[in-house]
Amino acid sequence: MTSGRLGPTRVARWTAPVLESASLATPRRAATADNRAVALSIFAVTAAVNLQMPLYRTYAQAAGAGNTATTVVFAFYVVGLVPTLMLFGGISDRVGRRTSILAGLLASLLATGIMIVSPGLRLLGLSRVLQGVGVGLTLGAASAYLAERRPAGAPASRSATTVTIASSLGFGGGALFTGLLLMAHPTLRPASFWVVAALAIVCAASVARIEEERPRQGALMRLPIVRLPTIVSNLAILVAWAVTGVIISLLPGQLAAHHLSAWAGPALFLVNGTGALVQPLAMRLSARNSLLVGFACLPVGFTVLLAGAATGTLALVLGGASIAGAACYGFTYQGGLAGITEGEPALRARAVAGYFLFAYLGFALPSVALGVLSDRYGLIPALHGFDFVLVATCAALAIVAKLTLPARQSAGR
Repeated sequence: MTSGRLGPTRVARWTAPVLESASLATPRRAATADNRAVALSIFAVTAAVNLQMPLYRTYAQAAGAGNTATTVVFAFYVVGLVPTLMLFGGISDRVGRRTSILAGLLASLLATGIMIVSPGLRLLGLSRVLQGVGVGLTLGAASAYLAERRPAGAPASRSATTVTIASSLGFGGGALFTGLLLMAHPTLRPASFWVVAALAIVCAASVARIEEERPRQGALMRLPIVRLPTIVSNLAILVAWAVTGVIISLLPGQLAAHHLSAWAGPALFLVNGTGALVQPLAMRLSARNSLLVGFACLPVGFTVLLAGAATGTLALVLGGASIAGAACYGFTYQGGLAGITEGEPALRARAVAGYFLFAYLGFALPSVALGVLSDRYGLIPALHGFDFVLVATCAALAIVAKLTLPARQSAGR
């Protein structure tokens, strides 16, 4: 008769797969926790960027300043961001992804802390500079980290989608949070300031424990790069963020015309939130097709918004803003970043820095140019001119993307 007891050999044969699975599960869970900490850090840093936006007019009125002062202070963000991307966009290659993300969180925490201690226009400029530094140090390093830590065989879009969803929700969520709190209780120090500051501290404690690859040797100052195969992605995000930069500058005035200035935060979230909403769909497309959808939807959204601005129809303004937001923060942002992060690992952080440099140049410069043209020719004629250039540019880039980008370059499968 066969004994019901298992021999040592059979026990070892049965338990070996279980033990191997358990040994693999532990580092996998640790990697997942590390990725979540980095993604949450992206959200925390980007949420701080627009945290004070609903209070800009209040700060200006308290200081006896006009709209020009708030516009200038708003631009200080780019003053901190662009030099950081230009000079230190690839610094995480040298000092490590963890150190760069921690430095970005510290800059963001200081920016929020300044506004908690001294809310007002006087120090808002310094806060905006620090916000720019924080984003510049964090986004490139975090994007590279998540791309390096994705599972073997996983598409680049997996890490790109994490970055784009976290940052889209952050950019819109900070203003939304503050705006909703101000509707309930007007104050110069809303609770959102404290919450986002606390979140930055929690993220820093989590990121300090993440595992990372050994930093590479080389120069401390590493300039961003733009490689020829990714030039379409860089130009695409420049155009897309140019559109959203113009829209964000237009929304407060459109809302004020309908006595809805308090809704500036939720309106800003509409632009970013719709982008985050469609990113799971964008993830299913190839990087090329995601960009092509963005090129098609951007002019449609802006044209609808222009029709609303010209006729005073707020529903068209908000509808156009949401379409453009979906095109920019959904399809273009995700598809472009997926293409960038698929590149050579040794150049990844610098390539991502180059991508965001194009994005923020697009975000800042066209809005300034449009303001100058609006003063000279009027707002609506200037917007019509911008719309014409946008349609032509998107059509040209769509043709180039169709001819040069691989049809099955992964963006999500």
